[in-house]
Amino acid sequence: MRRVALPVLSAVILLSLGGCAETSSWFGGSNEQAARPIPQQSLQTASRIEPEAMLGKTVVSYDGQKVGTVDDVLMNRNNRPSELLVSSGGVMGLGAHNVALDIDNVRYSRERDELVATQLTKEQFANLPAYKDDGRMVSLNRQMGK
Repeated sequence: MRRVALPVLSAVILLSLGGCAETSSWFGGSNEQAARPIPQQSLQTASRIEPEAMLGKTVVSYDGQKVGTVDDVLMNRNNRPSELLVSSGGVMGLGAHNVALDIDNVRYSRERDELVATQLTKEQFANLPAYKDDGRMVSLNRQMGK
């Protein structure tokens, strides 16, 4: 019985390890496209995009690494987009790191259909302070009744 159990156990472990490597690409693990720098000439001003179209868009650092998704667009008193509330990490909204990015530091990549934080690396994004609503901005989600 021992002679059969060891090879079977070894095979199960090896197959499990191979499966883990494959699943990283299924769940947003690193891939070749995400690590490529985004050419500046392919970017356009994010403020030209309709605010509703920004919701749910992926946000990447200037070197192409995913940092989060747009959870909300914060509007100034003139009803123009001012900041993007970007959510990173967490599961189903729990434990997420939410930060506000100034719209002037974000560009849109039409080629990749992503927003690019032009001033931040992934590490710098992770170290930004969490967003705290101070009432000075109007939430697009609240305007839309979400």
